[in-house]
Amino acid sequence: MSKIWELHATQHAGAIRSTPEGHADVMGLVLSEKAYFLVVRDYRPGQLIAMVEKRGVADTTREILDHFSDPAALRLSAGRQLVPCRGLEPTPVIRRSDEVQRPTPIVGI
Repeated sequence: MSKIWELHATQHAGAIRSTPEGHADVMGLVLSEKAYFLVVRDYRPGQLIAMVEKRGVADTTREILDHFSDPAALRLSAGRQLVPCRGLEPTPVIRRSDEVQRPTPIVGI
């Protein structure tokens, strides 16, 4: 089954692709599927590509993280934020906050 960003990629000369893990890769900015849907609600795919081209991955990441931390954006997204995560993937993945488990404290150490 195709992902929505694969359709967007056909409209934007392949600037968006799927990673082997099934995430959206927007010119190095890697987003989980849920995070991608949240981001494209406020930023059209072409805008996101232009941001990465102009500002780079790090600055674009900071901008979208800040945007989705704003109280107005939180109200529209039912309190969901974006969170940068490191997992087994070589590149950090931006995930929606409800995809991330909080660490469990180790008791008795």
